[in-house]
Formats: sequence, structure tokens, C-alpha cells
Amino acid sequence: MPEGLRSPTVFTPKTVSEAVANKYRNLSAIFWAGGTYIMSRPNFYPNPNQRDIISLAGIQDLSRIYHADRYLEAGAMVTIQQLLTMGSFIFSKELNNAISSIGSSVIRNQATVGGSLCTGDMRFSMSCILATLNAQVELRMVTKSASAKWVPVSKLYDRKGNFLFADSALLTRVRIPTDTSSQFQFISRTLDSPMLNPSESVIFGLQYTINQGSIASPNLCIAFPNSCFYMSQDFDNLLSTLSFPFTQDQTVRISKRLVSDLTLSVRQNANPLQIERAARLLEVVLNEINTNYLAG
Repeated sequence: MPEGLRSPTVFTPKTVSEAVANKYRNLSAIFWAGGTYIMSRPNFYPNPNQRDIISLAGIQDLSRIYHADRYLEAGAMVTIQQLLTMGSFIFSKELNNAISSIGSSVIRNQATVGGSLCTGDMRFSMSCILATLNAQVELRMVTKSASAKWVPVSKLYDRKGNFLFADSALLTRVRIPTDTSSQFQFISRTLDSPMLNPSESVIFGLQYTINQGSIASPNLCIAFPNSCFYMSQDFDNLLSTLSFPFTQDQTVRISKRLVSDLTLSVRQNANPLQIERAARLLEVVLNEINTNYLAG
């Protein structure tokens, strides 16, 4: 091995508590799920600054899936393909299609649900999909007591897309709402490849229902993989002012507001093309919703 390089120490805990204890004693170590994203980074190995690894592969509790009446709960080590297989008879057609569009079957069989949510400064489709659906995650805090708390997926990131709990918590479970009696509609779109072309890709999610001729309870999420994670209660409130049928002028006005909001939210390396794409995508989706309503 070249001078100055080191092989990482690999911890192999068998329980969540043991994994958190490993991290508590070695804060520079990284939790390792599928490793799909980590190993794809330039100069991952060999690297003179190689961090130690806490492998989660041996923790059986993190590989379990549980289906209750109103939600599906998946451990952080459940692969995206396992989630898709389990949810194929539970999730809506649109949600199944959104998850199916994530990478290739090879990637979906390797990438884990937890790992896809916890990349440090890159956001991918799963983050946007689950935030739009108001999914929640369990975090085990890196403290001596390893206390647990549930938080919405939308609260895992700042507006520039940075993961807020990289060295302070272990994400252990994801809880996805599946109440079939709900009248909520879900729309997901991804332009370009978040992994291969993050500087031009746009990930879009919208959940809403229709009540008394208006868009009700909208929940919009837009992510630029390397520069933005946008959710805004103020913007959702603006969407809820739309009454059917709404005009093209109203759609354009809301689109311009989105451009203004995104311009303030993104990192400096954001591509203006992504902002334009997001605005056009919102217009297309709103026009589709308007047309579908008029068609009955």
C-alpha cells in the first residue's frame, strides 16, 4: 500500500444499539448501508483520509418490512427493489412507477432505502418521493442513550439539499402512508438522470386532493440533486388558492413565483436550466390536473 494510505477499520455490529455505540466512540466513522453511492464517488479508495466504516449489513432489524393498515414500514437496509416488490399491491400505480424508474434493476437490488435518503450533499428521487408523501423516519441519535425520535422526511435536509444528520443520528426505519381510503393524488416526474447528470436533472413530486372545486392540501417537493431541496408551506398555500377551471395566466403567475423561490433557495452551483425546467414542469402538471378535472 502506498505510503500515507490506510485501510479502514470495519465495525460489524449486530444490533442498532451496538451500531450507535460504535459511532459514539468513533465519530469520524461512517454508517455503511448498500454503499452504492459512496463507492461511486471519485477517489473513494485508496484515499489518505479514508474513514472507518460501520457496516449495517449484520443488523437483522434493519432488513424487516412491516405492513399495517395505514402505512408500510421498512427498515433502512431494505433495498429499493424489496420495497417495490412488497409495495406492488399496496402502493398506487403512480408511486410504483416512480420507484420503478429509480436506476436499473441492478441498482435497485443493491441500493437501500436508508442509504438513498442519507447521502450527504446529493438528493435523489427517493428523498423527493417520500417527502411528497409525508413519510416519516425513525432516527436513533448518536448519544450514550441512543434515544429515538420520528421526523418527517422533509425535515432531514436543508433547502440546499444537505443531509442534516450525517454524524448525529442513524436512520433506522421509514414509514410510508398507504391508506387506500385517502383521496390524495400523487404525481412524480424526473427529468434527466440524477446520478449521471445531476447538474441538469430535476426531481418533482406533488400530492394533492380536490375539494369543492379547488386544489386542497397540496404538498410540493422539487429537488435538484446537487443544489436544492425545495418544500414551502407558503407555496403550497398559494397552490390551494387555485379553483377549477383555472386560467393559463394563473398557471404562469404561480410558475413565476416558483422561479423566484427556487432562485433564492439553490446553491451557487445551481444550473439556471434546472430552475426553468422545474417551472415548465409545474405548468405542465397543473395543466394536466386542470384538464383531467374538466374531463370529469
